[in-house]
Amino acid sequence: MTSGMAGALRGLFRGRGREEGAGRADGDLARVDAEITAFGEALATHPFTPDHEVHTPGLLADYRLALDAYEQAKRDFVGDRTLRDAADVLRSLDAGRYALACVDAALAGRPRPHRLPLCSFDPRHGRAAEEVAWAPPGGAARMVAVCAADAVRLAEGRSPIESGLRGPEPRSAPRPRRGTDTIPAAAPPAPPASEAYEAWPAHTGAGQRREGRGGAAVLLHRTGAAEPAVLVVHLERAENSWVELTGPSGDGPRRQPLTHASALTRAVVPLPADGRPEIRLQMHTGKGWRAWLHPVDALPSLDPLLLDDELTSAGSYVLRHPGGRERIRVTQHSGSAFALHVLRPDLRPGQALCEGDGAFTRTVVTPRKPGLLYVRSRGTWTLTPTGTAKRP
Repeated sequence: MTSGMAGALRGLFRGRGREEGAGRADGDLARVDAEITAFGEALATHPFTPDHEVHTPGLLADYRLALDAYEQAKRDFVGDRTLRDAADVLRSLDAGRYALACVDAALAGRPRPHRLPLCSFDPRHGRAAEEVAWAPPGGAARMVAVCAADAVRLAEGRSPIESGLRGPEPRSAPRPRRGTDTIPAAAPPAPPASEAYEAWPAHTGAGQRREGRGGAAVLLHRTGAAEPAVLVVHLERAENSWVELTGPSGDGPRRQPLTHASALTRAVVPLPADGRPEIRLQMHTGKGWRAWLHPVDALPSLDPLLLDDELTSAGSYVLRHPGGRERIRVTQHSGSAFALHVLRPDLRPGQALCEGDGAFTRTVVTPRKPGLLYVRSRGTWTLTPTGTAKRP
């Protein structure tokens, strides 16, 4: 991510109105086109310069996500004929605006802003007001983020506002990419990978989550003593802040630093079951923090139908892969040691699909059986599916 890329972005922004905007008479689509242009202008004139600013890996990751969301919105808009066609464009723009807001917050020394997603039933409804329980016909109930109007309708036993869309994405059923005809029936529901681990899911139990400010001893309760868990920790700032696991976890040390000596403010760590019903943490910080055990059914997915072409993040990460021999391009943009492991059923690291150091790019093939993958890194990285998986 360089200032040269920012310059190229300015050129793309200046040219896109002439190349794609000519001849669009529909007023709704013209407004979407204007939103894309406005977001491109915001990126092109943004004061952040990756080559010259002192920045953290998380800041770079957010800036890259904003750029990628702009490019994704432009690609998705090509060929749209109605506002309903442009629903994915609106979601990409929303993700990009949030990523840019996170960049602004980091530059100003503020905590990351709280994100309210667009309405799950239709992004044209605007920002979600709350999360409610909803079940598709013949399906299981799940928590979905909905606008105020849909929340009232569901509370009254009525259906959401009719929009012609197929319901919440991607938790109900992922829509195919342009140019594909069908969706594999076995594709699992999952939250958007780009939004995972930003906040605990609504159905996270009270005993599995904590938040506070300043140094503190924290106790989280597993859902069962024999159950492995995925721990997520957020720190408001990285400087002079770190987190330790202070109780035994499997065969590991009694005090295990999670974010010490790094610029990262988030850690995602698989914790094998150790026979103890609780997980003990020690927060070393003067600022705010959040910690929770992420529900297994809410882990993000590597399925390229659920990823918008790639996943970019920073630091450690746990994600699900749906099975099938999928070729994945692994790129680490910064940092030191990197490893991509297959997790065993007890969440202990198994086979290493990829290991490296510093900046590199390699291609790996995912296992045939579905399971979980674990990224171990202190830098920024990207996983990019390069083709269609051969599903078992």
